[in-house]
Amino acid sequence: MDENVKLAIFDIDGTLTDTNSVDDECFVKALSEAHAITEINTDWATYPHATDSGITLQIFQETFGRDPEDPELDKFKSCFVKMLSEQYHSNSSSFTAIAGAAVALNRLKRESDWAVAIATGCWRESALLKLRAAEIDIDGIPAAFAEDGLSRDEILQSAVSQSLEQYRLSSFAKTVSIGDGLWDVRTARRLNFAFLGVGCGEPAAILDRAGAKHVIEDFADYGRLLSFLNEAEIPRVECLA
Repeated sequence: MDENVKLAIFDIDGTLTDTNSVDDECFVKALSEAHAITEINTDWATYPHATDSGITLQIFQETFGRDPEDPELDKFKSCFVKMLSEQYHSNSSSFTAIAGAAVALNRLKRESDWAVAIATGCWRESALLKLRAAEIDIDGIPAAFAEDGLSRDEILQSAVSQSLEQYRLSSFAKTVSIGDGLWDVRTARRLNFAFLGVGCGEPAAILDRAGAKHVIEDFADYGRLLSFLNEAEIPRVECLA
């Protein structure tokens, strides 16, 4: 691949898969079942790091006054994945793909001037479960998860590093982060990455106010996606009004 290649980094929940609700529900229930932690603030945007690793760390610090130990993390993650799996088998409609996501991802992989990566704040095992459930194949795509860092910044930087190595490049001509959360826009701005938002209604308006130049509802129109990726810019300063 040549040095004109651009990198598109996709989030998972709310971006490739419509799984924000089931993920939140199972995350909260797993903390309760594994560690008897209840009364959790689920406004993830208020956490310093809106990632599974960052949120879990803060909740443990607030609840127990210390960081979680490895066996405690393992117990929580195992419980979380078990609950997601049970939820999938009882209600698979909670794990649908965002319209056009699977096809768009595969088509973009074949573009000569684009490379594709995944960067999510989710734990690896839970993320892969949701992608499989939504029938989205990321085989061969560089991917970074909550295990790769506490912050979104670290996780996206890990995805870039993996991509440079896999695609045998020293740099990308442009890097575009594709996400649905307020934290996604802010992370892109901090890292000087271009950004493309995914959402509709009020969530889309939030991304727009946060500085996204373009926000798409889904990936059904591949030509529109490609156009917006090429036009994507580093998010402008947020409108706080």
